Order: sequence, then structure tokens, then C-alpha cells
Amino acid sequence: MAHEWHFVPVKTWQYYVLPKQKLLLHYRLTEVSIIKTYDFTSRKREFGRVVFALALDKKKLAERIIIGKVDDVRRLLDGGDSEVYYDEVRPLGNLLLTFESDPDGNWNKNHMILRESYGKEKLLPVTKTTRWNMATPVQEFLQAKYKSSEPSAMFAAILTWEEYVNPLNEKSATADTFTSRLHMLYKPFRVYDKFKPWQDEATAALSVALQDGESGVELWYIGHAGKQSRYQSEQLPKGESRAVKRTTGPTIKQPFEVVVASSSFLPIIFYYTHKIKEWGFVYQQCKVCNNHFLARSRHYELCSDECRKIKATTAKKEFDERAKSDKLEQLDEAAYYYWYNRLRKLRKGKAANLEKAAVFKVEFDVFRKEAVKRKAAAKNRQISIADFASWLVEQQEVADELMGKFMKNKAE
Repeated sequence: MAHEWHFVPVKTWQYYVLPKQKLLLHYRLTEVSIIKTYDFTSRKREFGRVVFALALDKKKLAERIIIGKVDDVRRLLDGGDSEVYYDEVRPLGNLLLTFESDPDGNWNKNHMILRESYGKEKLLPVTKTTRWNMATPVQEFLQAKYKSSEPSAMFAAILTWEEYVNPLNEKSATADTFTSRLHMLYKPFRVYDKFKPWQDEATAALSVALQDGESGVELWYIGHAGKQSRYQSEQLPKGESRAVKRTTGPTIKQPFEVVVASSSFLPIIFYYTHKIKEWGFVYQQCKVCNNHFLARSRHYELCSDECRKIKATTAKKEFDERAKSDKLEQLDEAAYYYWYNRLRKLRKGKAANLEKAAVFKVEFDVFRKEAVKRKAAAKNRQISIADFASWLVEQQEVADELMGKFMKNKAE
């Protein structure tokens, strides 16, 4: 019987729902990626290797990350339609800047619960019911990490459960293989809790005690014609991701490069950091939001169009405030010297008169006290600059009236 599809539009995304299944369709120009949800209640591993694929675009300063079964990822990159767990294009550097960290050791704690559920040391009897009950809180932890939409956490969650339901690990008396593989997978989480990706200490810590296969880089070269030639590297020196050699496939013009990992993040990280250095890019801290970002040079100080708009708005506001403040200062200063020059004449001029100067000083002080209040009000937009200027003119007339009164008294 044919499945009945239900169409629900959500902005530029569209949902199609089958019984007991929910798929998210993400439309692209040349391909359709169906974003499916990983089932952490499954007791069987996926048929096919789950991989983490990364493609970097130097020109557009972008990264594309795809998580899915190897054949599905390859088909999608070749321009076909495919079902994957994750497929997003993000600003270059986001993966390293938002990489999962584990300050409380929660990944390792949950891994130990899964290990013990196989049967404690010396393979003590554990029923199937007990085993899956023990695994329930770990399922919840992994589901939460998966729903975080942070690709490194999502991939680690999937791979943890894939390793747990691997029949080969279940048969292991001490599950050492299970522990070894997850220890290799979680290694960057511990490092990025202490160091930033651009710090030399991070690279040094990641390169310590590498296991077999941990630093090998698998590269795919995808051609525009829909054909693919595959590249595989040899085992690399610690912290490096070059020395790539061709093994199969024809020569394709203008291919794009994809680095693929299936058991460890280190190939992805080493490849990423090597490309950043090769391209001469630098990590910067945004002057607006204070977040770190990857830039072409030190001249770039803002991380996004949004921050650039905020910066432009703030700069215009500051300019307007300075212009406004300058205008207020000019008006206030002119009025001050208008009064002060007349007071100085009464004190030291040819027509000096200390009694009249004392009277004028009292009025001058009253004017200054009120001028300070009105200038502050103008700065805070409680009154307009025009009103402040008009009041200052009125006060100049007051000063003139006083001087006129003094001159009249002298004539009499």
C-alpha cells in the first residue's frame, strides 16, 4: 500500500511526514538533501559507515558539513538526492569556533555507563533488559547533544551509539575496543575545554599519543560533471594533514575537495587548521559582539553584516552626539565669555567699580548655574538646542541691561 504524504510548508523549509517517520527536506540548486533524524532507540547499527564530511570554500569564506552514511554523502556531493543527518553551509571557521567541549567529563561518564552495561569486569551476567535500562539515561544524553545542532556533538552522539550497538564490541569481554574508539573520538572535547583552536597548545595537545589511523586524512575530489575521483592520504606526521596521493579515479577539471572522517575528528581538525594557515587567514575578535571569527587579515574587525550595521548605526549616533555636544559647547562658551568680559571691565577696566562688579558677579553666578542645567537638558534631549540658544540670547540681554544700568548711574 502506498504511503500517504502530508505536506506542511514552513517558511523556506518543507516537511513531509510518513507514518512513524519525519523527514526535513532542504532544497538546493542542484540537489535535494533529506534531513532525517537518527534513532537512538535502535538496537542495530546503521547499514553502512556514518561519516563526517567537510568542504571549505576559500572564495566565499564558507564551510559545508554533511553527516550521513558514506554512500548517501557521496551521492549528495555528486549532485544527487540523498538522505543525511546534517547538511549545512556556515561561515568559515564556525566548526572550530563552536566545537563541542566537555568541561565536566559528561561524555566519558556516559561512555562508562554504556561499557558497564555490557557486563562489568570479568563479564558478570547482565540480562538484556538490565542492559537497555542502564543505557536509557545515556540515550537521553546523546539525544540532547544531537538536538543541539552542533555538528561535532551530533556526529559524536551518532558514533557513540553506533559503536555501542556494534555486535563486535558486545562480544568483547572487557569492551576495550569500545573504550579505545570513543576515547579517540572524544579527545578534542577535552582539549577545546582548555584551549582555543588558534592556540599552539591546542594543536600540541591533540597531537599527543596518536593512535593508529587517528591522523590519516581521507580526501574526495568531486567533479562538476557528477563524476568523482577518490584520494586517500598516507599516515601523517603529528598535527599535519598534507602528503596526499592519488589512488583511483580519472583526472577532473576544477574539482572541489572534501575531507572525510569516520572514527576521529583529528583528520578534520588538522586539515582545517592546515588550510587556514595555507590561506593566510587569521582569527579575530569582533569589535561589536566580542565573538571570535575567521578573517582574511587583521584589517577585518567585524564578524558579520549584522555587526557592520550595528557599528555603522553606532558610529552615526556617536557622530551626531559629538556634533550636538560641540554645538552646545560653542553656544555655552560664547555666552560665558559674553558675561565674563563685562565682569572683567567692571573689575579692571577704566570704569572699574568693585561694588558694581560684586552685583554683576551675583547675577553672573545665577546665569551659570541655570546654564549648566539647561545644557544638560539639551544633551538629554529634554529641550531642543534651539530653545537653549534662545535662552542664552535672553541672558545676554540681561547682562546688557545690567551694564546699561551701571553706566546710567555713573552718568548721573
